[in-house]
Amino acid sequence: MTPALLEICLSMAVLCPSFEVAANALQNLGIEMNQNLLQNITHRFADLARIVRVDCHAEEIWQKPGMKILICVDGGRFRERRKKRGKRKTGQKRQGFYSEWVEPRLLSISQFDENGKKIKTFNSILDGSCGNMDDFFNLLKQHLSQINLNEASEIIFCADNGPGLWKRIEKLIEDLKIHTARRIIDYTHAKQNIDEVISTISQTLKLSKKKIEKISRKVNDLLWDGNIDGIAELVKNKLPKKRKAQKVALKKLDNYFGDHSQFQYKTFRDSGLPTGSGTIESAIRRVINLRVKGTGIFWKKKNAENIIFLRSLVLTGKLKNACRKTCGIVKKMFDNNILEDLPMAA
Repeated sequence: MTPALLEICLSMAVLCPSFEVAANALQNLGIEMNQNLLQNITHRFADLARIVRVDCHAEEIWQKPGMKILICVDGGRFRERRKKRGKRKTGQKRQGFYSEWVEPRLLSISQFDENGKKIKTFNSILDGSCGNMDDFFNLLKQHLSQINLNEASEIIFCADNGPGLWKRIEKLIEDLKIHTARRIIDYTHAKQNIDEVISTISQTLKLSKKKIEKISRKVNDLLWDGNIDGIAELVKNKLPKKRKAQKVALKKLDNYFGDHSQFQYKTFRDSGLPTGSGTIESAIRRVINLRVKGTGIFWKKKNAENIIFLRSLVLTGKLKNACRKTCGIVKKMFDNNILEDLPMAA
């Protein structure tokens, strides 16, 4: 297939809700291709393109000095299809399969302006992994290694406070020697977690709706100012005799809001820095939820990662570059007579 034809077929395969719909759409364009062939081509291409995975995102805009870079990570969900082991029961037509929820992780690397807003004229780097957390951070490290981080004016890591996440971010900062990088907990996630503290106070004291709103405004104002100690004092003042509820609320503050430097949202905003990871939240919806996650949809991990990888390329306008680079790999293999290294059809 030519790179141009390949680009059309792959775009349809990842943008349409299913391979069947994509094959029908291609037929309307005069390209005769059935569902199975399109699926086969898509996964074989993805296996090859992942050889030059990081190079597919290479652009000059990531080498300029003075960049303000925002790095966000988050996870989505899809159902994994795993075959059941053992002997099939008598009278059972199919062995069946397990369909447990799996968390694919997505990364977004973008540039922002002096107001902390994403620069939309530059394409972000989007990519994802269905492997473990270490595999994902290794992928993130590869992408960051191709960027001129040493001359960037700002480097921001923004994410929620998920378990094990920031420990790995700290190691990544150490490995890449970008010690000036700032760490920010996404403001929306922080508000969601502080709501649990507000709920503990209101349920314990059985407050009216009006009083709950008053406390909520006070707590959220303290959160915006990054005054976590002020919130702790408020909890102690409101629940002086309710030791159990007070302990629950303070434990939540200690667990999620331990490093106060990551919650200085007013200071971040005044300094022209972003306060949230809306870019990755949007990417999760566009890349994963609209194609991989859905009712009655089950995936093998490898196939799901292929679709996430290719859909990220399409949505960031990098597919054309990926097709050219991948076809170049195939041509080189033909020229060197090493076709046995090509990924074969499933």
